Amino acid sequence: MKAYNNNLYPFEGKRVNINGNNIHYIDEGQGEIILFSHPPLGSSFMYRDFIKVLRKNYRCIALDYPNFGLSIAGPDYSLGIEAQSIILEKFIIKLNLSNIYVLGHDTGGPSAFGAAIRRPNLFRGIILTDTIIYPVSEYKKLASMLKIVGGQFFTWLNAHTNFLVNGTFKNGVRTRKLTKAERAEYKRMFNTPHKRRRITQMLFNLKQSEKFMKMIKRGFETTLNTKPALLIYGENDPVKKLGIADRIHALLPNSEYFLIDKEGHFPHEGQPRQMSKIIHHWIEKTELNATNA
Repeated sequence: MKAYNNNLYPFEGKRVNINGNNIHYIDEGQGEIILFSHPPLGSSFMYRDFIKVLRKNYRCIALDYPNFGLSIAGPDYSLGIEAQSIILEKFIIKLNLSNIYVLGHDTGGPSAFGAAIRRPNLFRGIILTDTIIYPVSEYKKLASMLKIVGGQFFTWLNAHTNFLVNGTFKNGVRTRKLTKAERAEYKRMFNTPHKRRRITQMLFNLKQSEKFMKMIKRGFETTLNTKPALLIYGENDPVKKLGIADRIHALLPNSEYFLIDKEGHFPHEGQPRQMSKIIHHWIEKTELNATNA
């Protein structure tokens, strides 16, 4: 895959070398920085409609992690949440970014939050969308599900049928039907069994990364506890139904929490304009509060 569909993704692609990995990213607009961190079932492509709206007021930066989208992993890269977190931290330093609002979805959440915990002075606020900050071991149902996802049968099933991509169109996006071109782009991103195995590998890595996730939990209890935080979850998101979003909201004293009606785990594709509007108003308010403090 050499490029995204320009009609859907009308951005100028850029490249940077991070630890021997050829990282593709986009950098659109001016203003306060919003940095987007994607899940394994996606890439910077999933934020295209956010960036079309938000670049009018903000500098929007979205990268593809190594082995996803248009980024190419180096020979020494080892796929995983913690590895992505290190890539993101070095990416931030390479581009000399600061005062960042970071948005993390699914496993892209812990990957981004790890960088924020290590470099809190570079981050202005945290945006959590359908993600988790706790070790999976604290949620037996989630641990069981990820064990199945990482198992031999499901890995084979997804690799040979593109089960997770197809399932996302039906269950993860509830209030809108993706266009034929959008569905084709997701399928093109995961058009080989090898690429599809990366999805299940990353999801299972969330269960494997117990030590890293304990660090993320401690970081939100201490380092990130007072930073402005915005939570946006799909009303029918399985993570939300486990009570994770409510628990995070209760933990963070300077947080706001929104649900996207009827949406599932990928409200980004169902209601991108609504989510962008929430983000815009929240950043405006956060900046105003900081000015008046």
